[in-house]
Formats: sequence, structure tokens, C-alpha cells
Amino acid sequence: MKNSSMILVACITLLGMGQATLVTAKEKEGSLETDWEVNGFFKNETGLFTQRGAVIGSPRSTNDNRTHSAGSLLKEENALNLFINGRFSEESALHIQLNLIYDTQGANSDYRGHRSYSEHDYIRELYLDTAVDDIRLRLGKQQVVWGTADGIKLLDIINPTDYREFVQNTMEDSRIPVWMIKAEKNVGNDSNIQMLVAQRHSNRVPGLDADGDPGQPFMMKGVDSITGPVNGFRSIVPALGRVANSFSVGFGGNLTPFNTTTVGEYVGGAFGGSAAALNGAAQATNNNVTNLIDGTKWNTAKPNSTFEYMSNATFATFNAFVNASSEYRMEDPDELSPNLGLRFKSTLGSSFRYSLNYLYHYDPNPYVDMHWESATGVKLHPVTSVNGGDATVTLQDAAGQTYAAANANVASTPVLVFTQKMNRIHSVGGSFDTTVDTSFLGPVVLRGELLYQFDTKTPVVDRTKLGYGDLAGGLTNIEADQLKYVVGGDITVLTNLMISGQFIHFINLDFVEQAGNGTANSGRYTADPATMHLSNGLQKGSEYKEMFSLFLSKPFGEEQQGRVGNLTIYEEKGGWWNRLGVEWSFNDNWVGTAEWNQYWGSEDTMFGQFAKSSNAQVGLKYIF
Repeated sequence: MKNSSMILVACITLLGMGQATLVTAKEKEGSLETDWEVNGFFKNETGLFTQRGAVIGSPRSTNDNRTHSAGSLLKEENALNLFINGRFSEESALHIQLNLIYDTQGANSDYRGHRSYSEHDYIRELYLDTAVDDIRLRLGKQQVVWGTADGIKLLDIINPTDYREFVQNTMEDSRIPVWMIKAEKNVGNDSNIQMLVAQRHSNRVPGLDADGDPGQPFMMKGVDSITGPVNGFRSIVPALGRVANSFSVGFGGNLTPFNTTTVGEYVGGAFGGSAAALNGAAQATNNNVTNLIDGTKWNTAKPNSTFEYMSNATFATFNAFVNASSEYRMEDPDELSPNLGLRFKSTLGSSFRYSLNYLYHYDPNPYVDMHWESATGVKLHPVTSVNGGDATVTLQDAAGQTYAAANANVASTPVLVFTQKMNRIHSVGGSFDTTVDTSFLGPVVLRGELLYQFDTKTPVVDRTKLGYGDLAGGLTNIEADQLKYVVGGDITVLTNLMISGQFIHFINLDFVEQAGNGTANSGRYTADPATMHLSNGLQKGSEYKEMFSLFLSKPFGEEQQGRVGNLTIYEEKGGWWNRLGVEWSFNDNWVGTAEWNQYWGSEDTMFGQFAKSSNAQVGLKYIF
């Protein structure tokens, strides 16, 4: 990957120049000694599910009723971390963090042991701190933290995030270090300028890969609707292709004449059809694996299966789907385009601190585009024709040639290609914090972060197109500006109980909401990327999304060797997450931890969807 190689070469070159300077200086002093220090910890973390059920994406078929039980293992993770520090001079030092880790309960090999650019990377950090005149440099693989909000990331977007445990892990652990050049310079007595050249990398989102990660306990519904084995369109399309072939064979090998009979009309009695007949035709090849149809149930007003969403598709449209397949691809952006960042920090008066931040970068949140290809790689475009009010979709190449099993000239089995991408965006923001003395509450810390992002990719569902069988046109991504901010306040009461509250607000400034023809299978809208799913009508997102959080933290014990903390976040539409954590230092070497993560509320919210992933974890760390 040239992007990482370019930054790595630059880091090594600058590191070598710095070391050469140091060696020259020490040779003059008659000494080449370096002070080295090695320490680290061994840690075990064991997690158990606290609720019986099935996590999102774990069923292998529509009638797979297997569940995990309360008390079954969620994780069994052992890690050895080594911190190696070498100091060459007053200004220069080398830092290395090695991370040898393995989780026996990982959903697949990618979530068990080593995985590059994840929480389980062997080399967490490797950087040199040095200085050139009054400019401090950090060169190498590292983390840079801009934001400090509780439980959520706004400005903290320099490093991508590993969401293998959603947002349960500390940000220090879930943040993915990347190769980077960081330069800082103090300006005056109270200002600082920071400049960054950083490697780009996407967030690690369970399920967004070719394997789909079935069984991973923190799969979001929005991801399951793309790559899931039952509800994901990547799995549904081949099943749909087999059913289309059955239709084609049943109607003499050519469905083209049937351009005025829809799936909904067939269920209503056309050709002697019914929901039971459609289910029989589907399961003859599908065997209840993917979610094509919900048995004999049929309700297009509240669809929860593929054919219900495609009720307006004509049988002629299935000509294009005969024996269709699907493919998932990863498309990296420009290999020579790193992320570039600039931050200015300063103070006003004696207590008002602020920062101004700018990042020109690839959005770490990946998005997935869809398009059709022929079996030989020719790109195909859906073309819609209307006859008697019914729309039929054909797949054509750039020359206008139709590709279909019934066309002897270009008979083709189409491939629906899912391509994961990253989008280049601008992010502008800032932060502030200040302390206000009050007579009732004492000192109150007020703080906030704001982020404006230009041209982020957001999913848009076109239920009209999906309704008549244009799958690629039914889910697209458009560019949208996003405004996000959080304001909070911190107080300390009862000697040492810290209370922190936050209001979090996300605004989609290019939100799409277009009415259809009055039926459920019509209209166009911005979807919720975290929760859209066949089970909830491919849920519409929120133009304005609000969340509230409350964090409590208090030390305890005679020597305050323990600490208890509790974070609660509520999101609009009724989703909740509560994390209770306790830490206790038995002595200088042994530390025990315990945490309980409870999710509840509407299952169609970001937090509520993880109700069956609620868990308790205990850990023991030996520090040496």
C-alpha cells in the first residue's frame, strides 16, 4: 500500500536523520550510551452474555432458532503488552508498544489473533520523539487525540476505530494507530500549533468485509442488510437469481412477455398464484436460507422480506436476474493521498481554553456502492421501461445491448458487485473548555466540541426503484454535509464524586425525504446507516439526531485504590446504553476490573439493537 509506504519511508528517513544527529552529538561528547527501559503488563479479560438470544447476523437461515444462553462466553482474551522506551538525549526518545493478544471466542480468525490495523495489531505504537530547533516531532506509528467527549467521537477522528466491541472498549484501546508525522510548535506563552501528515485507513466495522463476520456479537443491522447471511443483499441476490431461473424455466425460458404482471399481482391470484405458491417457488431452491419471503405471510404495507419490498417488479424483470451472483470488493482510495491535519490551541484570559481544527482526509467511515456487471466484467446499467403503468428493469451495457438469459447474443449471468470505498472530505471544527465558579455548585467546567464535515457519504433508499426491481438504484450513496456538536458540564460533589453531563446533536444538512405515491413501496429518503434492515422497512434516518449522556466517577477505598464509573447514554427513539465499571488496585502489580454493559430500548435504535449483546466482563492485569 503506497500510502502507508510513503509515510513509513518519510518517518524512517526523518528518524534516521534524527539518530544521525544524535550520534554525531554524542560522539563529540565521547559517549554513545542509550538508556533503555522495558515494562508492560499481562491481562486477561473474560466476557459473558447476560441475556439469552441471538445476536444480529448470527442465524444461518430464516428458520435457524439457535441462541446463546445467558452466561455463555462472549470473549476470552489474553494479552501481553510490552512497552520499550529508549532515551537518546534530553530531546529524543524512542517508544515501542508490542501487543501480543488472542481471543478464543472471536467470531472468526480475523477476530481472534493478530490483525493489521486493528486492536489486535502486533505493533500498537512505534515512534521517535525528537526536536528540530523549537519544533517537536513525533515520527512513526502513533495515536493523536483531538477530542475528549464522553463515549463518543467528534474531533477524535485522526485515527480510525476498531468497533469489534462497538464503543465498550476505552478509546485508547479501540483507536487504531497509523503511521504519521506530527510536528508541534509553541507560539508565545499559551498557544500551540500542531501539523499532521497521517496514513489513511478505514474504521474496522464488523461485517463490512468479504466474509461478513457471521456471529460477531456487535454486528449492526445496517451492515447485516448488506453482508448478512440471511438478510444481506449480498446473500439474497444469488438466491433471487436461482428463483428467477425457476420462473424462466417455468415460463418457457423467456419472461419478456410478462411485463404487465407483477409479484404483488401474482400473490393476489394472477396465474393462479398466491403467497403460498410464491413461497413454494422460492424455497424450492432457497430452502429457507435467505429472507426472500416470510412464509405465507404477505404485507407490503409493513414489508419484512425481499419479495414484499419488490412487490411491483414484473416477471419480465426477473429475466435480468436469472442465475445472478454477487461479489464484495474493497477499493482503496488514491494511494499517494495521506490525511493532512492542522490544529491551533490557545487560551483567552486565564481560564478559557480553545482549539481550532482542520482535517483534509478520507472519512474513516466506509460506504458501500452497488453496480451490476456481466460474468465477463462488462459494467451494466439498469434501464427501466413502462408498459401499462408497470415498470420493467433490464440490464444493458454502454452500447445499449441488453444482457439477459433470454438473449442468445449476450446471454449472461449478472453479478451485483458491492464495493467498499472511502470518501475524501474536509472536516472543520473546534473545542473549548472553561471553569466557572458558582456559589451553589462550586467550580463548574463547561466544555464543547463542534465538527462540520463536507461531502460525507450517506445512504439513500429509493423504495420506488426497489419496488419494481432496480436493486442497484434502490440503495445509493449521496454526498451530504454534517454538523455535529456536543456541549457538556462537569462538577465535583461530595468531596470527590465527578458528575459529567452532555447534550449531543447530529444534523444532516442534506437530508433526503421525498414522498412516494402513498404506498409503502414508494418514496425516497436518507436511511439510518446503523439500523436500516429488512425487518424495519429499511429504516429512515434522522435529520436531527439527539443524544444525552451522564457520567459519574468516584474513587473509593482507604487509599483510594479503587474507582467506580458509570456512563449512561440515551438516544432519541428510545435506545439506551449503560456501562458500569469498577477498577481495584490490589497492590502496585495487580489490578482487577469489572464492567457491565447493558443495552435496551427500541431494537431499531443504535443502542437498542444490541440488547442480546449485553454483557458482563471481568479482568485481571499484572503490571511489571
